[in-house]
Amino acid sequence: MRTVITPYLAFALIAAPTLAFSPSHTAGQTTDTERAAAREILAEIDALQSRLDPTGMAQRLAGRMDAERDAVVARTTEIWEAEMRDLSDFIGRNPEIAWEEFLAVDTLTSVLRERGWDVEVGVAGLETAFVATWTSPAGADGLTLGFIGEYDALRDADGPFHGDQHNAQTPIVYASAFAIAEYMERSGTPGQLKVYGTPAEEVGPPAKVIMHDVGIFDDADLLVRSHGVTETSRSRAGFGSCCLNINEVKYTFLGRPSHQMASWFGRNALEAAVHFYTLVDGLRSTFRPEASIQGVIPEGGEAPNVVPQRAVVDYYIRYPDPVYLEHVTRMMDDAARGAALATGTTVEIDRYGEYRDGISLGTLQELAFAYAGELDAPRINPEPTRPSGYEETGAVTKDIPGIGISVFSSRGANHTRGMLDDTFNEVGHTGFRISAEIMSSIVYDFMTRPELRNAVAEEQVTLSGLLDEYHEALREAYAAEVGAPIGQR
Repeated sequence: MRTVITPYLAFALIAAPTLAFSPSHTAGQTTDTERAAAREILAEIDALQSRLDPTGMAQRLAGRMDAERDAVVARTTEIWEAEMRDLSDFIGRNPEIAWEEFLAVDTLTSVLRERGWDVEVGVAGLETAFVATWTSPAGADGLTLGFIGEYDALRDADGPFHGDQHNAQTPIVYASAFAIAEYMERSGTPGQLKVYGTPAEEVGPPAKVIMHDVGIFDDADLLVRSHGVTETSRSRAGFGSCCLNINEVKYTFLGRPSHQMASWFGRNALEAAVHFYTLVDGLRSTFRPEASIQGVIPEGGEAPNVVPQRAVVDYYIRYPDPVYLEHVTRMMDDAARGAALATGTTVEIDRYGEYRDGISLGTLQELAFAYAGELDAPRINPEPTRPSGYEETGAVTKDIPGIGISVFSSRGANHTRGMLDDTFNEVGHTGFRISAEIMSSIVYDFMTRPELRNAVAEEQVTLSGLLDEYHEALREAYAAEVGAPIGQR
């Protein structure tokens, strides 16, 4: 249901402090060091937001009368209810883990081909990645609008499951993309739509980085996606990541096998791995408290009566900014080398994935949030959250403007069976439908409103440049603390 905004209500929305863009941006960063080092840069972001007035623009766009936009949204709802809800449930009931999403890809690409889209599977050398393209009958000489969809399931001791609601992501973008395509054909609007099927969001190396590095997303003027969440919200404009900056690092210890009755002939890789694991725990008090380090030992030997010659420790190392993250990772690397030296083993260090700060655009975040209110999205958080790039790797957001839509779709936390349960009931289905409706509203506005495109372009260029300055300021702020080890100074 769309709410018609009266002049009085429009004034109330503009005046309401919970919906206006906050004049103080310092809350957008996590640590005191970030805030101090980036003070001037954050002031520039605030000035940009004041000039662009994303909240005011969003309220004007979302609150205006526009029969064509409303028709596109209504058609999005029809497609979701008639086809895509069942497609979401089907993928949810047939979970496949990262890099093995063969049934999902076959099913999703079949739907696209049936509607006349050109589909290429196996892009960027990834077997379960795809790009599908629809070209307007009016020609391709227009905007290229991109839709990102995921479909990998979580890993679990009880088997794979869609406890992060990736099953719904591609059906959501289909509902929106198909409705937008019908509008473009009906109105004679030139351009292209692209659906990017991105596998393996839950494991490294990050598929989106691999795809980005070979130019898969380069021709997109805008990228949109959604993700299951526990509240309807929007991010502040600026820099950040949904799940902190991450280094995915695998430490492989190699020793020498021997029978345990003559263990002195061997070199125990598992003991090296356990020593390393313990050393990391001992380092925690040395790191700033915002550091988050989680690890598992997926390999530890073959049999109790054989000295393990190979053991693997797999860590996700996280910190709010990438500069201090490098310091944490360097110290852990040194601890691994020390454990290997102490046990007569060797260690191979493989940083197989990196996730970095992304760019959050106030113009698009505020627009999505305004439409969430218009479309009666449930469980709205009125306070802007920490900046977060619209996709988890951060890399794509630095080059291409976009938005990750966040609409309440589960009472259970992400990565839980509770979120899986809500995938199939009214809570999830409602959240997914509204996400698709918001997506169509944003894409329609981006196509038809030059003032929005201009504001998005200005914000993207400015923030992309400031991101490099932000990281350089952090390097200077941390220099004394994270320099060379004492013995090497």
